[in-house]
Amino acid sequence: MKKWLIALIIFLVVAAAAILLIVNYFTISKTESESYSKEDLLKPVTFNEVTLDDTFWKNRMEIQKRVLVPVAFERTQSAVDDLKKTAAFLKGDTSSHASPSRFVTSDLYKVIEGAAYLLTLERDAALEKQIDDIAEIISQAQEEDGYLYPAHTTGSFRSAQLWGGAGMGDKPYSWVIHSHELYNVGHLYEAAVAYYYATGKKNLLDIAEKSAKHINKVFFEGGDTKYNDGKPVNQAPGHQEMELALVKLYRATGNDLYLQMAKKFIDIRGVTYKPEGDGVMTPEYSQQHRPVREQDKAVGHAVRAAYLYSAMADVGSLTGDNTLQPALHKIWDNIMDTKFHITGGLGAVHGIEGFGDEYDLPNKEAYDETCAAVGNVFFNHRMFLLEKDGKYMDVAEVSLLNNVLAGVNLEGNKFFYVNPLESEGMVDRSFWFGTACCPTNLARLIPQVSGLMYAHNDHEIYCALYTSNHTDIKLKNGNINLKQISNYPFDETIKVEVNPENKDQQFNLKMRIPTWFGTQFVPGKLYTYIDKESHDFSLYINGKEVKNAKVSKGFVTIDREWNKGDQVELRLPMTLRYTKADSRVKADAGKLALTRGPLVYCAEGVDNEQYVNRYIVAPNADYKIEKVKEGSLKDIEIVENVPAKYIALNGKAEDRKMTLIPYYAWNNRGVSTMNVWFADNENVIKENGYMIPVGFSSISASHTYKDDNVLAIVSGKFPESSKDTGIKRWTSHPEKGKRQTIEFEFEQVSNVKSFSVYWYEDTDGVKLPKSWSLEYSADGQKWQSFPLYTTDTYSLIKDQFNLVHSAGDKLMSKKFRLNMTPQPDKSVGILQIKFDLK
Repeated sequence: MKKWLIALIIFLVVAAAAILLIVNYFTISKTESESYSKEDLLKPVTFNEVTLDDTFWKNRMEIQKRVLVPVAFERTQSAVDDLKKTAAFLKGDTSSHASPSRFVTSDLYKVIEGAAYLLTLERDAALEKQIDDIAEIISQAQEEDGYLYPAHTTGSFRSAQLWGGAGMGDKPYSWVIHSHELYNVGHLYEAAVAYYYATGKKNLLDIAEKSAKHINKVFFEGGDTKYNDGKPVNQAPGHQEMELALVKLYRATGNDLYLQMAKKFIDIRGVTYKPEGDGVMTPEYSQQHRPVREQDKAVGHAVRAAYLYSAMADVGSLTGDNTLQPALHKIWDNIMDTKFHITGGLGAVHGIEGFGDEYDLPNKEAYDETCAAVGNVFFNHRMFLLEKDGKYMDVAEVSLLNNVLAGVNLEGNKFFYVNPLESEGMVDRSFWFGTACCPTNLARLIPQVSGLMYAHNDHEIYCALYTSNHTDIKLKNGNINLKQISNYPFDETIKVEVNPENKDQQFNLKMRIPTWFGTQFVPGKLYTYIDKESHDFSLYINGKEVKNAKVSKGFVTIDREWNKGDQVELRLPMTLRYTKADSRVKADAGKLALTRGPLVYCAEGVDNEQYVNRYIVAPNADYKIEKVKEGSLKDIEIVENVPAKYIALNGKAEDRKMTLIPYYAWNNRGVSTMNVWFADNENVIKENGYMIPVGFSSISASHTYKDDNVLAIVSGKFPESSKDTGIKRWTSHPEKGKRQTIEFEFEQVSNVKSFSVYWYEDTDGVKLPKSWSLEYSADGQKWQSFPLYTTDTYSLIKDQFNLVHSAGDKLMSKKFRLNMTPQPDKSVGILQIKFDLK
């Protein structure tokens, strides 16, 4: 009996210890969390506490207030209409049905958030009234229990897809993998917090809190039979946003419920539910393939992933839960070592709008959704707050100044959804999109930039981004007024005036020393400067240089007793640097990218030769920095007279001077070619580009599909069949049934003996033409019909060259034209042509 009792006691002790270990793994005690928060937590200085005094950012915000916000409100009016119809339905008008949209209200909420940030620049009674009016409509569209989703409330979901990648379910919260129910209200929470900070008004905040408490009950408590038969839904949303929005709601209200909800949504991802299927139904697509603490690579939809990682960093920082950090480190390393475009873009692959294979970083075909770059800024800013490491702000800065800013033109009224690193002149921004997440994300991120400038704890201030601004920061031993003066990202000098509340006030001021200043442009293993020289920065305090200043975790620390008027000056010399990519990035093999400071530079055809991807560059200090004095690029610093060689279409190498502009500024002077990665030798262009055979001066088509190239038809590569997709081609897609022409101009008048064409066709509407013919011009002006040899015809035969000869001994031609009449409702394509010139 005693042995049995002893065994039982041992078993209970061991079991209790095991349970305690499990509990400790997933939770942090209140005492530990509070200690972490008080002693170690970095707090961001929020957007409403920093006043911008610069031109680089402030001008953008003024344009945004004057142009983007009114346009965005106008183009999200359909969401307001849906909310009005929902409010009418709840008041008894059962004929009032909202549209069956899953996410249109989220775009409206993002616009409200961006408008709220702009109110910190200048209070605007008309704009506030507009937001207040919309807030009242949202309040009336919210059900009594807090549910807010027009399609389900009004019943319009019945005319929509219920299941699959575009479904919303047949009941509330029955298909949260794709319904966007939590995604939408998450953006409402962020708008509510921004409006509260900007104005002190709680009208939107009250709606957000009512919604959040409703979601907590339905997802984690249960009891209401209207939702999931009263059982807790206990499932993470398919599109992350709710998690980081709950953290913002917690910061604004101090209600710990919202922080714990965010943690629960993170904890159950990949645990309580895993989708099954292909494409958008794979578990990787929404990062539900594993519990988050077991994830080690960036996979799936890039925007969803970035929002998840942002929330994980937030929760880890605010709760002290360090079990999330190992996964975050592995994921961040995976991105920076294998999946990060030099412009700061994430999600290189079309289709899933997400991460592809490691080192798969195409240039012309890059996806790099603007929203993913926005998410990357959020993620890295939060990692900085969590770990106090400047490398994260280096990444956030590169994404912000390059990919994010490229997402909107300088006038503030046209947008990129996709951000390629090369264009053959077929890419242009759009005024809006059916899925308008990118314009509305820009509307809310750019006004938040002031909130990325500083962070602090009780005894330290971190200068995380540079530009002219001023702010007041409260430390434990007194307030600090900072005034920063800089024209960064063009200016090499950053000056900070320090005005403490007390005399001889002790604290640490930390100035970020960016990665780009060292041996590589960004952290990680993907990109390195080919010179690998680390330049020296200069630091001055009250005019006296600080010798041998040490950099730790990306910051130089100034630890001293401060007095009013103390001056700090940091100089970060900006030279033109040449970067190479990891050899496993096939798209960048044998190529170099050029950067200056935190900016990636590119060449546009409007300033250079038309085919800007045909330049060869090598490191050279012989260039000129010039500030543009007028026009759409006014006040932007460009790089002129960059020595280069240009490989003409006929293969000849010619010395040239190249002009470069910041990548964010391209496509602001009309549609043009553009290139970021330049060849470092002739073979790269000859192997990967197109050459016009000797004897030709130009080849042009009436229309060319954006992913094709008319020069491909003279590459000399022999097709295996008319359906050969292994070589490049020319097609007239998507133009159907429309006459097409290709013109060839010779360097000199030539004798054309014969001409051959190898037709291309596919299963998607490109077919052999209905007919074709040839014309020639002896003087380059007057066109004449090609004189066919008596037994020849314009044949239409698949899988071979279709050959015609000229009649007579000589057909002297300066220009030659191929005319094609497609089949009705079809496009036409060519794999290869051949001339026999004598």
